[in-house]
Amino acid sequence: MATSVAVGGTLTTHDRGILTAVNIGASSLSFVGSSFIVLCYLLFKELRKFSFKLVFYLALSDMLCSFFSIIGDPSKSFICYAQGYSTHFFCVASFLWTTTIAFTLHRTVVKHKTDVEDLEAMFHLYVWGTSLVMTVMRSFGNDHRHFGAWCWTQTGLTGKASSNRNTGHMFLYIIPANFCKFELSVLY
Repeated sequence: MATSVAVGGTLTTHDRGILTAVNIGASSLSFVGSSFIVLCYLLFKELRKFSFKLVFYLALSDMLCSFFSIIGDPSKSFICYAQGYSTHFFCVASFLWTTTIAFTLHRTVVKHKTDVEDLEAMFHLYVWGTSLVMTVMRSFGNDHRHFGAWCWTQTGLTGKASSNRNTGHMFLYIIPANFCKFELSVLY
């Protein structure tokens, strides 16, 4: 079987093709759903309340994360960089927006505070600033290449592929995502 040659670690060419197709399919569905929310928010002025504004920002982040994931399996280095950085930035922003929504719900429903709209600038600083820092930190000491069917940090600080080559991914994406899941579970 000619497609059983390993590419990019332990994935075969066939496996990468399947993974890319599933990624593009799921990202396309997410893009359509998020675009619908963004479009509804922009078209219907009665939805422009603070709570819906937070959902709009979440949907916008999801839409852009999905858009850059739809690129699929780029082989050109610039497109690989653009996909890797943009997907990371907007996916991190997406799960950070969920924490702002949870914080807002907790503050208004549980604590009966009505000052959440005053915190909008802080929410933007928290989400976009944290996303930017996490995305820029990926650049330090790493070589961005294919990781499976996606462009991601492939090598560690030494510049050599090693058993800890995914440490950057762990600290800059998985741990913050799980922290957000923990925060959501505490707030709800």
